[in-house]
Amino acid sequence: MASPTRILLADNVAMFRDLGKVFLSRSGPVDLAATASQAFEIAAERPPSVVIADMHLPDMDGASLCRTFKSDPTWGFPRVVLLARAHCPTDHAEAVRAGADEVLYKPLERESLISTVRRLTEFEAPRGLPRARLERPVEISARGLRITGIMRNVSRGGIFIDAPLRLRRAEEIGVQFRLDDEKPAVTPTAQVVWIQPNDAGPDGIGLRFLEIDAPTIDRLEHFVSDHYPRYQSVPA
Repeated sequence: MASPTRILLADNVAMFRDLGKVFLSRSGPVDLAATASQAFEIAAERPPSVVIADMHLPDMDGASLCRTFKSDPTWGFPRVVLLARAHCPTDHAEAVRAGADEVLYKPLERESLISTVRRLTEFEAPRGLPRARLERPVEISARGLRITGIMRNVSRGGIFIDAPLRLRRAEEIGVQFRLDDEKPAVTPTAQVVWIQPNDAGPDGIGLRFLEIDAPTIDRLEHFVSDHYPRYQSVPA
């Protein structure tokens, strides 16, 4: 029998800890910590499957906590979800650069929290986010150049594009695209996470968003849901 999903929630605000425990209690045992040091002490005794931590703990920032859990085998390499401030794109970027498996925003939303834990733990490898297929131009800003590629699909976490420029894995670029012609463009920064080389044409590039805020994430989620209600999840 598979062991239950054990969750470690670290937040210095008691209300958020209590609320998070209520939300997650059906997903598995939940341990609570008010600081990063408490989180490490608990993890040493009861290794978590998932660590959910605020980006601004009193004794360590969430990015550093994430790097510690991801780099030290002592903790068993749990999945890490970091909680960012809703209107702080730099929180999101720092979490992604630290290797967070997912970034969510405060205030906590029950369904989002539960579905994230399930997506990260129900399979041996985390399932990808739902994506909507579309074909629209995307402007790429990289290495002092502004060039146009084609966007092939989008999720709330990133996009897949055909890029007429040889980009490198982990390279950070700016992108600008429209989901439709009636609303403002989406203008996050992004990091190259995987590449499909194509000697006969543009490379296929998987991008994960870096600097992006909660309202834009919500807009992307609604677009995927509204336009492709029967979408299929694909690997991240």
